Formats: sequence, C-alpha cells, structure tokens
Amino acid sequence: MTLEQLMSFENIDDYNIWWYGLGIADDYMDDEKLLKKPQKTRPLRNANLDCVYLIMSGETGKTCRYRFAIKLIETGNDDYFEWERVPLNLDEYGSRIVFYRESGFSFYNSAKTAKDFVVDEIWGKVTNRTVTPFSTYDEVELSFSELRETVDNHYPDYYKALSCVKGIYMIVDGNTGKLYVGSAYGKDGIWGRWSSYSETYHGQNEELLKLYHEYGADYFQKFKYIILQVLPMKLSDREVIDRENAYKQRYMTREFGLNNN
Repeated sequence: MTLEQLMSFENIDDYNIWWYGLGIADDYMDDEKLLKKPQKTRPLRNANLDCVYLIMSGETGKTCRYRFAIKLIETGNDDYFEWERVPLNLDEYGSRIVFYRESGFSFYNSAKTAKDFVVDEIWGKVTNRTVTPFSTYDEVELSFSELRETVDNHYPDYYKALSCVKGIYMIVDGNTGKLYVGSAYGKDGIWGRWSSYSETYHGQNEELLKLYHEYGADYFQKFKYIILQVLPMKLSDREVIDRENAYKQRYMTREFGLNNN
C-alpha cells in the first residue's frame, strides 16, 4: 500500500510531505507532536491554509516514519505562519508506520509523489516498556529478555542507533561467565545481527547452538549483550572481521570462551 492510497481513505488530496532526514528529526519535533520552536515558517506568500502537511522522520536514506500532520495558521503577517495539529486516521499508526521511497530522501514532497511512498513495515505498539532508553553505545547492556523486548517492539531509539552501524559485540553467558565475541556487518548492522539472537537464541553460532540443543531456551535468560566497538557502515566486511579477530585474541575467547574460529 502507498501513502497516496492511505490519504485517499482520509478524503484528503491537498497535502504535502515534509521528510526530516536521518538523525535530525528529534531536533525539530517535540513530545507534543508539534515542530519545535521557532514555531514559524516562511512559505510562499498567499500560502494555502487548507493544505495538510505530513511530517516524517528519516530512519534511513530511503525510509521514513509518519509522525503527525499539521496545518498553517495565519499570524497577521503575510510572510509568517504558525501551525496546529490536524487529527488523521493515520495517527493510529503515528510513529509506527514506516514508508520506503526508492529514490531516497527529499525534504519537500507533494501529493504527486505520495505514490512513491510505499508502506515498508508497521512497528508494534509500545506498552509497559522495561528497557532503559538508548543513551550511548558504551552503555548498551541488554539481558536476553531486554533484547527480545527491544526487537519485538522495534524500539525506535535502539533501532535508529543500532541499524546504522557495523560493530563488534560481546555476549556474556551469565551461567558460566564464558564470553563470545562477534561482529555485525550485514543488513541493518548491529540491529540486524542482534535480531537473529532474539529470534533464535543462538544466531546460528556453533557453540551457542550446542548450548541451545543441550539446555534449551531458558538457558539464555542469563545472557548479556554488550557493544565493544561501533564501526561505520562504509567499512568493508573484511576490516570488520579483522577487528573481531583482534578482540577474540584480547579476551582469549577461543581458548576459554565460546568462539571456535
């Protein structure tokens, strides 16, 4: 389904799309689901006050998330306008519905390009969150239950931080104290790799797979997931693996841990 089709259900055909790029959306949007101050804009004179503006926040270079909708309000100055919320049925999925656009980021889009915004996924509603909000990579330390909660609910703070970087991570077996060092360099970076642990417990790692078959899923409840080093997405897979091997040597996880290669 496309954004164009969704807006047809709203019976709105006069709208524009403001897509704030990856990493800057929080600088412009507040907790009240309005754009932050200065709450003024300088559009063209004689702006159409009936036009609805759909506010999107960038997730990647080609995906964005619907946040809320606004209309412009006159202030008595023909050049300046403030804004107010416009309730839409789409708000049921506000901050959870993600659109993909093949041609990528563009701040200002019209209803003519809404057909290019295709629904990519819809994140689950966040209820009774127990995971501490993401602050820095150095402070990430998730238990297995916290990892699963984070992935299942697609928490935006962790998704945005972990899906845009490659990296080296450590898994701690809280039952024995043994360590496992791994690397993330595939699609969605660390987020993608850790999602596989959330889904399978073992992520197809040989030694972890043995533990799964021997002790079952409950064994992993005492595991912890920690980030050792964040690496840019442009770094080659070979360079990431070389860093991973260096950490395995440092922590001696081949000799005394859960790495066998």
